Amino acid sequence: MDLIRRQVAHGLGVSDGIAIGQVFLIDRRHVPINKVHVPPELVDAEVGRLENAIGRTTVSLERLLEHTQNQNTEEPLLVLNAHLLMVRDPLLLEMATRQIQDERKCAEWALKSAVRAIRDKFDLLDDAYFRERRTDVDFVGERILAALTARDDGVQEVPTDAVVVAHNLSPEDVITLLRQNVRGLVTEAGSKTSHAAILARALEIPAVVGCRGALELCGHGDPVVVDGRQGTVLIDPPDPVIEQYRSIAKSHAAFEEQCLAEADLPAVTPDGHRVAVLANIDIEDEVGSALAYGAEGVGLYRTEFLYIDGRRLPSLDEHRRAYRYVLEAMGPDRGVTFRSFDLGSDKEAAGVRTPHEANPALGLRACRLALQHPTLFRAQLRAVLSCHEGGKVSLMFPMVSGIDELLEVKALVKSERAAMQDEGLTPADVRMGVMIEVPSAVWVADDLAQEVDFFSVGTNDLIQYSLAIDRQNEHVAYLYQPLHPANLRALKHVVDAAHRARIPVGMCGEMAADPLHSAVLLGLGFDSLSMPNVAIPKVKWALRRLSQRDATALVDECLRERSAAAIVKRVRRAMEDQLPDLFG
Repeated sequence: MDLIRRQVAHGLGVSDGIAIGQVFLIDRRHVPINKVHVPPELVDAEVGRLENAIGRTTVSLERLLEHTQNQNTEEPLLVLNAHLLMVRDPLLLEMATRQIQDERKCAEWALKSAVRAIRDKFDLLDDAYFRERRTDVDFVGERILAALTARDDGVQEVPTDAVVVAHNLSPEDVITLLRQNVRGLVTEAGSKTSHAAILARALEIPAVVGCRGALELCGHGDPVVVDGRQGTVLIDPPDPVIEQYRSIAKSHAAFEEQCLAEADLPAVTPDGHRVAVLANIDIEDEVGSALAYGAEGVGLYRTEFLYIDGRRLPSLDEHRRAYRYVLEAMGPDRGVTFRSFDLGSDKEAAGVRTPHEANPALGLRACRLALQHPTLFRAQLRAVLSCHEGGKVSLMFPMVSGIDELLEVKALVKSERAAMQDEGLTPADVRMGVMIEVPSAVWVADDLAQEVDFFSVGTNDLIQYSLAIDRQNEHVAYLYQPLHPANLRALKHVVDAAHRARIPVGMCGEMAADPLHSAVLLGLGFDSLSMPNVAIPKVKWALRRLSQRDATALVDECLRERSAAAIVKRVRRAMEDQLPDLFG
């Protein structure tokens, strides 16, 4: 019995905080379906059943979207809109209908086969974030299947002290659960880029994903503690341990309140060095939240959501309206950096044809796609160049691999600027920069720096491409290490190249959002850090208490280390010594 009361499961902590409650199990992994061939005279009826189920699924998602409009964050709305687009996409219906008509499969069987075929295409993608979206196809398929079989797959009412433990959770599950004020989430599947993780962080619910075996270890109603930072789940722990974690949770809550209370203060170190702390946003409605959390500007506006959140390409006026809204909300003292559309791979826009590719994450996407569709690209450029309102306007280009691509992009900007002047229009003064997220861009950074006004490092892709690993692959996920010597040396090279050219360099990747990395990024010399809104207060709190001189010395020590483990140990020890409150 003593061993049972001390079981600990380990996973990936994706949303900070301590959750204490009772296990509520959700497990849909082994729901059987009928797999039968239908006689020819029933083929049309099966197609009708499928169409009817898709229609009911569309209505249920629309209702959930309507009930979620009053959320304080936009992530749930983005997710639900994405799932609605998938349900309405004719591809899934066409593929399943073909299987019913050609192979006489029943509707359930045909649907499962079509979902598997679409999901397999996502498995070929290299980019971890994009490939994680294959689970969206599964979630949408399961909702349609539930409608086909008249099965209720919705989350039932849960106790107020519930910690949900599941193999995986759909975004709709998470949104419904968070409306019921669950205390924490634990899933066997998932990653930092899964929707469950993204939504949990946005709504500040402690969560651990990738916790293999959790369903076998947990019993319904078991007392449980979830540590969302350490990635640990304590199942049926002794009472003294629960009390200890209650104390930790109370301290954590007080610390979070302190960080939020100081969020509007600038991130100035005790020795006088200032780092701009900015927000990453997907849509214009997130600006209010960014300001509330203390953002000093927008370091990454992912403009592609204007393209993929509808059935047609956005008009020039729609571009201008969205951009101007963000600039005016930020005001004249806060800059906004627009990233040119990063379409391609799994992010498709209505009216933009992309070729079938075996490996689209490394194919025709981002700036490569923009150069193949100059008319489309010019429309976005003109919208940005039309923005005179608000603060400073910046435009950066993703997936630039070398100087030739950059010069082509700059030539289009120059051409569009000249066209506006010929029409009697005055283009705005726009700063131009590149995202450093391809290893080749790191090593030609000196050349790139001569052609742009700033750099922004996208560590999510850069780390994966540099280390040749997939952080979603459970067999190699442990190799995804932001503090790997190769990554630190690459970052040092980029920062030095930027500063030699007297241009600022920022970071907009996930690495910037972890306060554990704050001393390293300060010591490397980054001028700005951009991150999700909820991470801003804690990173600013950390930077205000770190000396740049000490941080520089720490980086010098780290750069002499040969292993990631040694660097992590050194950094953690330094941060625990200097900022014990950060670790509870």
